Amino acid sequence: MNTNPMVSVVMPCYNDGRYIQESVASVKAQTYPEIELIIIDDGSDDSHTIATLDALAKEDGIRVLHASHVGPSAARNAAIQEARGKYILPLDADDTINTTYIEKAVKILEGHRDTGVVYCEADLFGAQSGKWDLPAYSFESMLFDNIVFVTALFSKADWEKVGGFNENMKAGMEDYDFWLSILGEGKKIEQIPEVLFHYRIKDSSRTSQFQQDPSRIKETYRQLFDNHRDFILAHADVLIPAMRDVLIDQLYLRRVAEQQAAEYQQQARAIVKVREIPVLGKILQKIYHLFVK
Repeated sequence: MNTNPMVSVVMPCYNDGRYIQESVASVKAQTYPEIELIIIDDGSDDSHTIATLDALAKEDGIRVLHASHVGPSAARNAAIQEARGKYILPLDADDTINTTYIEKAVKILEGHRDTGVVYCEADLFGAQSGKWDLPAYSFESMLFDNIVFVTALFSKADWEKVGGFNENMKAGMEDYDFWLSILGEGKKIEQIPEVLFHYRIKDSSRTSQFQQDPSRIKETYRQLFDNHRDFILAHADVLIPAMRDVLIDQLYLRRVAEQQAAEYQQQARAIVKVREIPVLGKILQKIYHLFVK
């Protein structure tokens, strides 16, 4: 750990005392030395978690902040506000990273000024295990659906520029909203083609709950589209060719009728040719919501 860090790892924790020592150990084991760890207790009421956080607060290189269960977006923002590092890496208190992740990501960010986000490949552990089957990064796919997890490096300056994580994304996908904001600033996203992040699957995970609730999915995608309407419409020419494949391939979109998706796509392509942007916005919004009956 370092008192003059280049990277601040921010770790929200809500009743994850049984896992957090493993996550902290993965941060301490990093080959990159210029790191600080900021843990923010998001209103934990579990006695074991509280005791564990009290013990961690006494360790060198670790700062423990406290919030009153404000949720992951607000907790991350509060921790990043206190961060001294040039770069930020969010890491949930039940996940882990490989020893070289930060070193490799910082090298990319320092060497490519047009890159705003660096992430890696990942695997799953806990209730499920195996490679996390995410598609390789492409700008087109990213416009339509999130393929970047929150444990990715970005600069604090970019976080400030876009206003941080959107605390109004109550149903989830605040990380996707944040990545779209950074893309909207003209920055690129790069992926390290190596498994350097390990995502714990729990039966009660927020992701699982989100995917099982169609009304939350619909509302979240509507909110995302509204938040980034101008950016999405400005890139409609590259977005539309990718839409059909993404719609059909995504696991939770498979119930969408292929014919219906193709009809909307045909309409959207025709509108792009004549640049009727207000109408195109409505068509794109329909495509975003196709998977909810």
